[in-house]
Amino acid sequence: MKECLTDSDLLELSNGSLASFEQRVAAIPGDLCAPFHDEARQLETELLTVYRVVVLCTKREEDLERVSKWWATLVQVCDGFAARLSRLVQAHPVCGAEQYYDRVLELRSKCLRLQKMHS
Repeated sequence: MKECLTDSDLLELSNGSLASFEQRVAAIPGDLCAPFHDEARQLETELLTVYRVVVLCTKREEDLERVSKWWATLVQVCDGFAARLSRLVQAHPVCGAEQYYDRVLELRSKCLRLQKMHS
């Protein structure tokens, strides 16, 4: 069976999202909260899109080792997204982005459970 995506495809997709996020956040004046909140929400949405792609790929995959590897890669992707959101929360603690950080960690835990379940 031809692969739905490769690990490098997933990482490239997520790295592009993270780079765009960094550029957009850097352009926001530090005294505004609403734009930081919006960017955190958008980043979470982009991560959920990557998650949905992996779900679709794993449904078609018969090799459990390959399924486990996809989930492991998504754990790595979640780590990158969580790191960016953590920095945003620390730099702007009153802007309310921690809820997005927490949800990324919840998704990471889910992906880790799926990885272990398929290994």
